[in-house]
Amino acid sequence: MLRLSDSRLKNIGILTLVTVLTLQQFLLIMSFSKKDVQIIDATAEDADERGNDALGQCLDFKQDLDSLVANARQIFVTMPAKAGGTSMKEFTARCSKKWVSDNLLASGALGMRNYLVDSLHVQPIISSHLYNAANLIDLTKYPTRGTLMIHMHREETSRVVSGVKQISHHICNFMGAFANETRTRRQFQVRKNSTHCILNEGAVVNDIAARRSEVGVATHDMLTCQSYKAIQENAPQLVFLHYKQVDKLQTLLAKHHCPELLDELPVEENLARDKPLKVLLHKRTDNITNAVDLEEWLNAKAPALEWTLRLRRSASCQAKTIHMEDELFNCPEEALRVTPESIDRW
Repeated sequence: MLRLSDSRLKNIGILTLVTVLTLQQFLLIMSFSKKDVQIIDATAEDADERGNDALGQCLDFKQDLDSLVANARQIFVTMPAKAGGTSMKEFTARCSKKWVSDNLLASGALGMRNYLVDSLHVQPIISSHLYNAANLIDLTKYPTRGTLMIHMHREETSRVVSGVKQISHHICNFMGAFANETRTRRQFQVRKNSTHCILNEGAVVNDIAARRSEVGVATHDMLTCQSYKAIQENAPQLVFLHYKQVDKLQTLLAKHHCPELLDELPVEENLARDKPLKVLLHKRTDNITNAVDLEEWLNAKAPALEWTLRLRRSASCQAKTIHMEDELFNCPEEALRVTPESIDRW
């Protein structure tokens, strides 16, 4: 039988003890390391949650927006030109069974006072075009918990193109600012029949550059550095909604305020498909054989239209608008809750 000396047994015992202690230390270190990792992960998750809030919040119609609308005593639906405004105003009139001053939120103090004293019960929904940043800033100064602001948004180049189409049809049909047929025919050299209308290209370009009517009431006139600052300082309940979601918005508002209207929706006004007259542009009165379809002309000119005519010469803080659009257009239902934190992030 093999026998170990006392000294060798002692050495083996010491080595065993050292091994055990080393293993315990290793396990202890691993335990702390695991806890540290868990703490770091939790902090990262919290940061992600804060980041999502800071970036704004995508909303859905069935739950998020439904809850906001249900709890709001006063709802303002605002928009620039060519962003679903005419349809929303017509819907609001039918829903409320009452007409108010057109574009009430841009009408000034007198129009608003008349609205206040008109009847005992005020309308829970007001839809209005805005004309400038001051109109939007005025609304942000009254951020009550029972007030909800919904701003319909459309990308500016798309909005301008749509505005040019509408103005061209107004010229051809002698409507609005172009109701004086004699003057309009002379200014734009109008030639038309029942299906086609030919206008002078130079005269149309001059009118676009003047930023009148639908072309002039622009997104960047409302979303400025000052209006973003006002939203940050006052923190109203504010939702940005893509204008193409106007039908869903009508359905949601009708559900809570005029359910009898649900079978009649959507209310649609001033749509492109309702303008069958084909508009063409030509360069000279003595030669209309080279007239170009307005749709084709806009498709070719759109990339240069705004900068050559300096249509955004008064714009500011467009970077914030671009970042907002990135988030809005990536929301599944194109509805975005806007907070002071999200604007600061933009």
